Amino acid sequence: MTRIPVSRVIHTIHATTDIYKCRTLYQDVLGGLVFAENYFPAEDRDAALLYVTNHMVEPMAPRHPEDLTKPFARMAAKIGQAFHSFEIKVADGKAASQAFRDGGAVTASDYGFFFFVKPEGTGGVLLEVCEVPMPNDPYDRRGWGPEIGQGHASGVLRLDHIACVVPDVDKALHFFTGLCDGEVLDDRRTELPQPARRALIRLGDTRVAFIQPDAPDEGALGAFLSKVQNGIYALVWQVEDPGQARAHFEGKCQLRVTGEGCVSAGFAIDPDDFLGARHEFVARPAIAED
Repeated sequence: MTRIPVSRVIHTIHATTDIYKCRTLYQDVLGGLVFAENYFPAEDRDAALLYVTNHMVEPMAPRHPEDLTKPFARMAAKIGQAFHSFEIKVADGKAASQAFRDGGAVTASDYGFFFFVKPEGTGGVLLEVCEVPMPNDPYDRRGWGPEIGQGHASGVLRLDHIACVVPDVDKALHFFTGLCDGEVLDDRRTELPQPARRALIRLGDTRVAFIQPDAPDEGALGAFLSKVQNGIYALVWQVEDPGQARAHFEGKCQLRVTGEGCVSAGFAIDPDDFLGARHEFVARPAIAED
C-alpha cells in the first residue's frame, strides 16, 4: 500500500464560544499574529487564523450554537471549549480520502477541498485533511519562519509537539505511519503525568505524541478520556525562559499555571483560564532537534 505523503501540519482548531476573547488570548498571552478572519456559511461558523511562532491555531465558534443542524455547532455542543482537531496538508485530497477509507477509516464533512477523518479510524484523534493552501498564509511567503513570531513577552520560541491522549496507540500509529507517511521517532514508557505508553512521530513538519495511559479510568489522562473529546490533549511549546514565561502568564495576564496533569516536564496554563485549551511550556532543548 502506498502511504499518503503529508507535507505539513497546517493548524490546530480551538473550538470556542467567544471568537473575540479566544483570538485576544492568543495574541496577548502567547504573542499570536492574526492574518485572517472568515465566516464559512456551510457550517455557520466564524474563525480567526493566527500563528504562534511556527504553528497556526484556528479559534472557531458557531455563529448560532443553538442550530444543531450544522456540523460544527453539533461538535461544539459535544466537546465544549476545547481543541477540536489538527489539519494535515496532502497533495491530492480525493486520493487521500480513498486511501483512508480503504484502510478502514471513516471520513466526514467532505467539502471537496477538505474533509475530516473520524477518531475511530485514527486511534482517537479527529483529523482534518486539506489539499489547498490557506488564503494569504504567511507560511507560503518568502522569508517565513518561526523567528518572525518570536520576541513576545511570553518567550515562546516554537511548537515542541502536539500531545494526543488516545485509547489505542497502535491504531494511531497504523493510521499516521501506515496510511500516512509519518515517521516514528520514539516509542517508550512515560510517567508523565502517570504510567503510559508514549509514541512520538514526525508528521510532515510537526512532531505529534500519542499517549495511552495504562489505567484509562484513572488520573488526569483517564479523566480526559472519560469525557467527550477529540483526542488533542495539549499543545506543548518551547520557551526561551520558563521562569520568564511563568511570570508573564501569572503577572500581566493574571492566569493560573499548574504542573498537574502535564505530559511534559514543564508547566501549563490552567485550561479553565484559556477557554478549555491546554497549553504546556518546556525549556528549549540544549541540543537543537531535527
